Amino acid sequence: MAIGSKVSVIPSYKNNPGVKKVGIYARVSTARVEQLRSLAAQVSALSQYTYQRNDMLIRDIYIDVGTAKTGSSRREFARLLEDCKNRKVNYVLVKSMSRFGRDTVESIESIRLLQKAGVAIYFMVEEKEITKDTPEFDLSVRASIIQSENEHRSENIKIGLRQKAELGTSGLYSKPCYGYVKGESGNLVPDVYQSTVVQHIFQLYLEGKSEAAIIEELAERNIPTSRGKERWSKKAIETILTNEKYTGNVKILKSGPNKECYLASNLHEAIITQKQFDEVQKELYRRAKRKRKY
Repeated sequence: MAIGSKVSVIPSYKNNPGVKKVGIYARVSTARVEQLRSLAAQVSALSQYTYQRNDMLIRDIYIDVGTAKTGSSRREFARLLEDCKNRKVNYVLVKSMSRFGRDTVESIESIRLLQKAGVAIYFMVEEKEITKDTPEFDLSVRASIIQSENEHRSENIKIGLRQKAELGTSGLYSKPCYGYVKGESGNLVPDVYQSTVVQHIFQLYLEGKSEAAIIEELAERNIPTSRGKERWSKKAIETILTNEKYTGNVKILKSGPNKECYLASNLHEAIITQKQFDEVQKELYRRAKRKRKY
């Protein structure tokens, strides 16, 4: 060691009371691919923010998926609250207030719980830190504004989807399903093998076979699902039997019995006839009615 050199002791984060014990919280409404990409982006951005700070140490990452409906379970958020109460986490990082709660009421209630536990929250997009001393009026105003913006954005998306549906430019019209692949022009064309399976399923059902019996026959013939699974599910069989796309027609934006939807006729080559499809729908209704009776 050179003369005059000085050795300094760098204290560990564990023993340094000034270091914030960070819990990263991320949430997406559905498990769709684009939503999962958003989830990864949230975690990445929040992690990078933490690594750039000398006064923060990530203790855990909490992720909730598929929590669009108010009242649905947020298990990871509940775990975050428990860790905050037990002093394992004293600082929470969230990308934005809209990711923290699903509406104004839930956001405020969640913030109250963390404030009560003495935990601060930082919303990266809004660049806003919430502590136990932050006035609730300020929180209410901010949460209300964000909810209003989200509702406005959601309505704009719905309007855009309806306009594309009316013009016939929606990508939903050419979205592939079991039995079809996309052709060179972008339109759906029947898959040689899968289309015969679809025809076989419709025929078996019209012959009186139940969904369970159809599943057994497909398994005996070693016919895999679209994802390569050996055994079909009842839901997969029902989805095929009720999919109007096999007639060459496509119905989109079906959100409820009393809501408008859009039907495009003769968009692509049919795998089954309209008559077969209608007969299957009648048979599905008849069997469902019989089940309810008994």
